[in-house]
Amino acid sequence: MADVVIGIAASHAPNLANPSLMTGVKEAQYATVKAGFAQARTLLEQARPDAIVIFSSDHFDRCFYDNLPPFLVAVGEEAEGPVNEWLKIPKVKLKVAGELGRFLVSEGLENGVDFASSAELPLDHAEVVPLSYLTPNWDIPIVPIVVNAFAPPMPSLKRCLQVGAFVRAAIKRWPEKKRVAVMGTGGLSHWVGLPGTGRVNAEFDRWFLDCLVAGRGAEVIAKYPKAEELEQVAGNGGQEVRDWLAVAGAMPARLKPRVLSYEPIPGCGIGVMAWAKE
Repeated sequence: MADVVIGIAASHAPNLANPSLMTGVKEAQYATVKAGFAQARTLLEQARPDAIVIFSSDHFDRCFYDNLPPFLVAVGEEAEGPVNEWLKIPKVKLKVAGELGRFLVSEGLENGVDFASSAELPLDHAEVVPLSYLTPNWDIPIVPIVVNAFAPPMPSLKRCLQVGAFVRAAIKRWPEKKRVAVMGTGGLSHWVGLPGTGRVNAEFDRWFLDCLVAGRGAEVIAKYPKAEELEQVAGNGGQEVRDWLAVAGAMPARLKPRVLSYEPIPGCGIGVMAWAKE
């Protein structure tokens, strides 16, 4: 029987991996963000996971309108990226915990979660950017679960919380004595390629983080039942809070949430959060 031992949610803004893309960012803000990632890395190392299940997003570089699943699970043996050539950072090759990925897909098909799967899923900056801070040695196998937060139809916020809870239960049924971390990457509020590009809604971000800390994910779901309503206050990039809700749903009650850092950096509200033993 496996066990979820820690949860982490963090933004994956590309400029975190390439400081040359940082514009209008105060050094104190960047220092706060890096300190939050450093705390999360310490907590992750203390938890000693054998694998990381990572809810992440796509940016039309792995999926497109011809093939746009709500949840796509990596089931191969390795993954390389990022595929985003414009980011201009070195590519990495990570081991995929394929056995766990295949188990999640199989359990889903038996229990009402019809995951799509890929044996050759490349990595996006959605995975590479936060992992570069959290696992810079690239030595922990991962299971990416790509959540469609980019184009309609998207899974509802409610469904993402439910799928997170399913993943927690499935991990517990996995007949391997393994320690598993669950991560979510993306957001927080940001507008991309639209009027208002670069805008951040710090009020929404702080409210959302407060809801997760207080275990009020249901409040978020009730307030924003439709993607269009969420986009109005958090931007099209804010749809990625689906990944954070999935992590919240995957957390056992014994792991306590806390915000490690938040900064409304121009272009993206950047946060880092963890669920860990007190």
